[in-house]
Amino acid sequence: MQSSQVPGILVAMPTLNDTYFEKSVILLCNYDEDGAFGLVMNHPSTTLVKEILTEELQENFASDTTLLLGGPVEPESFWSVHSPDFSVEETTVLSSKIHLSSANVILASIAAGTEIKSYHLGVGYAGWGAGQLDREIQEESWWLGPLDESLLLDLDYDLRWEATMDNLGFDPLTTAFSQTGMV
Repeated sequence: MQSSQVPGILVAMPTLNDTYFEKSVILLCNYDEDGAFGLVMNHPSTTLVKEILTEELQENFASDTTLLLGGPVEPESFWSVHSPDFSVEETTVLSSKIHLSSANVILASIAAGTEIKSYHLGVGYAGWGAGQLDREIQEESWWLGPLDESLLLDLDYDLRWEATMDNLGFDPLTTAFSQTGMV
């Protein structure tokens, strides 16, 4: 585990097929000796954000933004990964281009007329206990790469996994992947 790689992009390797995390691209927000926390940034749900809002917010939120499924842990949590042109006291700065805030705060601000260049809204998160992600990386289930803000904020969801694999130098069609337990 290298704290210098956080925030980073955690990408599911092809050997993680038929799981919740198949072809996932995760914004890894925290990774230390106590565990790890991240948000799946490429698994949209079939639900539009406005479908889950209160009637008042629905009237002021015209966007057809799709709700992301950020992970299986605490599906009631509601978050926003967004550009730095929006920030409140509770906002977590992950990088100079990516901030993390409560989705409710973002939505209330949008409803009040605030324009935010880029944002994604999601529920749930991915979490690992102490040593768990270290072991899964050693088993070659995941690859931890450098943060690519434009990939997470600007690229279509369905292109993110392939683009991340390409950025890391992997071609899923020609690279041999196996879970060997060795890196």
